[in-house]
Amino acid sequence: MRRRPLRLAYLIVAAAAAVAPGAALAADPDLAACLAEAMPPKQIACLAKAAIAAGDPDLCLEAESPAVRWRCVALYADQANDPELCDIVPDSEGVPASVSRDLCQVQLAISRRDPALCTGLTTPNLGDGCYLELVETGGDPSLCERIANPDVRSVCAFDPEEIE
Repeated sequence: MRRRPLRLAYLIVAAAAAVAPGAALAADPDLAACLAEAMPPKQIACLAKAAIAAGDPDLCLEAESPAVRWRCVALYADQANDPELCDIVPDSEGVPASVSRDLCQVQLAISRRDPALCTGLTTPNLGDGCYLELVETGGDPSLCERIANPDVRSVCAFDPEEIE
């Protein structure tokens, strides 16, 4: 029996549903309350709403966790229709800014269904995972041809009837 790889979306876009593109935003949440939120998905959603309401993506950088920062920035960038905002996430806690930028861009690629955002990523294998996730969520199967890693490419657009 062939096993499907862990879905990239599960790993990096858990918070994307919290602030959907074009969604109506609540009143500006209190930044201190957002930062005090213990659950990362709730903190991400709260910070993203606060940043969007204030028109200030730098509010996302107030989060202590690098993962919360890039996810918040990705939600803001998606709402603002500006993928270049992913570049504002700084180095922190051993996580290079290039990795956070790439993760932010992958989240945008998946939420926007835009394979162009999967190109130019510097983090090894992240571009491959980006294309794979797009195909697995209904994207063009020809995107599998862009996957460099043969192991990842072999599970891309597989025939569901092959699974026993």
